[in-house]
Amino acid sequence: MPTANRPNFVVLAVEHFLNQDFRDAELIIIDDGKKSVRPLLPNHRRIKYFYTDPLGSIGLKRNFACEKAQGEIIMHWDDDDWYAYDWISKSVNFLNESKADISGLSQIIFFSPRAGKFWRYEGDRLEHPWLAGATMAYRKSFWQAHPFKDLQIGEDYDYAWNMGAKIHAHNYSDGFIATLHNSNTTLKPFEDPRHKRQYASNWMDVSFEGKTENPKKSRYYY
Repeated sequence: MPTANRPNFVVLAVEHFLNQDFRDAELIIIDDGKKSVRPLLPNHRRIKYFYTDPLGSIGLKRNFACEKAQGEIIMHWDDDDWYAYDWISKSVNFLNESKADISGLSQIIFFSPRAGKFWRYEGDRLEHPWLAGATMAYRKSFWQAHPFKDLQIGEDYDYAWNMGAKIHAHNYSDGFIATLHNSNTTLKPFEDPRHKRQYASNWMDVSFEGKTENPKKSRYYY
């Protein structure tokens, strides 16, 4: 889990991890922010925390985390998203049963705390196979042969598109919610005009106007 200067998000991300029903897992936290979040973390044997000088791009941070991982299967865990209690166990099963190189979601539920609204993004309609980076699972042996490129934005897109991988899009979209906020490092569909009207479908009772990120006032802001 790469992180930097997001103490409020980190606390929740660790809580989501420790609530998992799959217990044979470790959370690798790579923190290169201005101030260490170590004081906010529980003293738990499955939480592995590394505070470093600035490492550079998200791609380089993911490589650093993968190097530290002890397990056979690597799973992305973003600091600002929500994962259901059985996310890891289901993701492991999807990867094993599909015999794919990379498994994850192509249909994502997004939530904007500021707007208090949800949207569903259907990436399976794209011209290239795509998986959301925050939901990816793959074997460490695959990563060793195909490390991430030095990219700050879109390292997950590149990983799914350009590594020649067999990818599997599973259907557990209710087990993951991506949070929209000002500090996102991913290229969200709502920022891409190609996707706004064609692929970002309304999931609740509001119309999408491309302004979920920065409402001037909202009681949901935190």
